[in-house]
Amino acid sequence: MTSKRSRPRRVLRMVGRMFVGLVALVVVAVAVSAGIHRWQTPRDKAAIEAAIGSDHRYVEVDGRRMSVAVQGSGPRTIVLMPGLGTPAPILGFAPLARRLAGKNTVVTVEYFGLGLSDGTDAPRTSEAIVDETRAALRELGLDGPYVLMPHSISGLYAMWWATHHPDEVAAVVGLDDERYTSEGAKDDPDWPSWMSGVNAVGGTRDLIALDTSADYLGLVADYRESLGESADYTPDQQDLYLRAYSWVLNSTMLDEMAREAENVRAVEGAVFPPTLPALSILASSSLEVEPEWEPSHRAAISNPAIQQVTVMDGHHYLFHAHAAAIAAQTERFLDDHVKAS
Repeated sequence: MTSKRSRPRRVLRMVGRMFVGLVALVVVAVAVSAGIHRWQTPRDKAAIEAAIGSDHRYVEVDGRRMSVAVQGSGPRTIVLMPGLGTPAPILGFAPLARRLAGKNTVVTVEYFGLGLSDGTDAPRTSEAIVDETRAALRELGLDGPYVLMPHSISGLYAMWWATHHPDEVAAVVGLDDERYTSEGAKDDPDWPSWMSGVNAVGGTRDLIALDTSADYLGLVADYRESLGESADYTPDQQDLYLRAYSWVLNSTMLDEMAREAENVRAVEGAVFPPTLPALSILASSSLEVEPEWEPSHRAAISNPAIQQVTVMDGHHYLFHAHAAAIAAQTERFLDDHVKAS
């Protein structure tokens, strides 16, 4: 006869076995995910390299590889600067870069932690990111002054560059680029630092794969929407672009995200030098969600004769669907205000 006292022990043993089994299942799942991620990532990167083609190259900056693309050979050098966490900047900027390269030398830079570039432990301050970009351009043998073309957070870096090294900047043409706002100055990173661990074991890749069409998690919703609005990307290119997000939530990019407020505060009160031509092309969608967006850009103007703000109907990633219109507007602005050297 089984005693009443032994029944709780049997239940505890059963619960213990279930717990151990569950832990073992999780460990196996993580190991499988990490293995697939380590196997697939270099193959995805090789496919992106092939898609970019001969325009792509690596330069050494601070002992690490930085991925860049160089197109055209015109007298003006335009530097395309990506937004925060952009998975594959060279692929994303490709339609715009191709159009601008007809009359200019166009360099697309993938900051450390983005696209095919290495990661780094160096703090992701505006000063560090600008200095690394300057070093990459020197390695390419391209001297300034440069036309900076920043998207999103790179507006902070372009403002830093223009105010700390004004002799190196011929003009700034912003693509819904960031300025100082009270909201941006708050310390509130979108992703916690431990997300890099999830990313490293393939967790981001798994979540994207599970959420392929609906994207309820919102991981790549912006990219799917903006890429889908453009006729310039093949389905394969869109797929490669989105797959690159599988390794972009790394410690380097998350540090850049965590320092966004610091970098926003660093440009508080900054205005463009009065002799610097500057054009900000803002997305209507950003104005709808951020009341300070347009006023913050107008506040950075010191000379309205050569510094302008314009609004284009579209998504934050304007250059996906409106590459032709942006290229034409940029060419007109540069022809009017920037002498080719």
